Amino acid sequence: MRVAGGAAAIELPGPWTHRHITAGGASFHVADTGTAMDYALVLLHAFPEHWWSWRDVIPPLAGTGRRVVAMDIRGCGTSDLSRGASDLVQLAQDVIGVVRALGISSFSVAGAGVGGAIAWMIGALAPSELRSLIALGAPHPLGVQPVIGRAPWSGGRLLQGRLALPTGRTRALRDGRMLDAVYRSWASPSSRERLDSQSGPFRAALARPFAPHTALRALRAARRPSREARRILRSTTITVPVLSLRGGDDGAWSPIDHAHDTTFVDAPHSCVVIREAGHFLPEEAPSQVARAIAAHLDDLADTLGCD
Repeated sequence: MRVAGGAAAIELPGPWTHRHITAGGASFHVADTGTAMDYALVLLHAFPEHWWSWRDVIPPLAGTGRRVVAMDIRGCGTSDLSRGASDLVQLAQDVIGVVRALGISSFSVAGAGVGGAIAWMIGALAPSELRSLIALGAPHPLGVQPVIGRAPWSGGRLLQGRLALPTGRTRALRDGRMLDAVYRSWASPSSRERLDSQSGPFRAALARPFAPHTALRALRAARRPSREARRILRSTTITVPVLSLRGGDDGAWSPIDHAHDTTFVDAPHSCVVIREAGHFLPEEAPSQVARAIAAHLDDLADTLGCD
């Protein structure tokens, strides 16, 4: 489903080209910084946002000659709003399909929040094109631990649980109240006012018919993986280098949730904690995120013997 009047408020201009790519029978929006390069960095956004969350990270990464592709996952931004059930396996296969449709022969994937859960699943599916995985504010889906007692992050985790219920919070998401609640619960206190003031493109996307419903489906797919998704995640270890970025003030996840990430990785794994940043790292700490990703990709190129 393509957006008519509302697309201009979502597909904003910048040093990128907006494209709609068909993969697996659905249409996906990407902001693409180049077409002539075989290798790309694919960026996946957090809930309840879309590609625009990477706006301040794309230029410094693309400015070093890399091709960067920021994608709206199924049900978000101006990608198709599928009314069927979303599954973490399907969401990962969507990304792989878009990468192949773009003619990209190798890629690294960086996912924030829900996008990070999708990135972990891409790693488990192990497409031959994948070179590395970067998870931002996204523990491995099978490493998430139950909340015990009144931990500082318990409120944010309880909000996640409510959002993952079948009843959802579609009306509150459509009118903006739930977006406000998510920022209050998951972002760093120092970032909340700025996130809210710059949230117009996300609110425009959530005002699309069925958009709150489909965005919540993506969150549920990541938060409550299906039996098939859990089987794949449990039976497969990640065999490409992994970089985990975590906000010191992340209200959605705790350090305990990230503690088991290495259990699922049989490759180099590193973790960077960004102080005074919360769950929405590409917006709360874009410079630090860009530097960490660039360093990771430079190390990867050295390891692989690439230019």
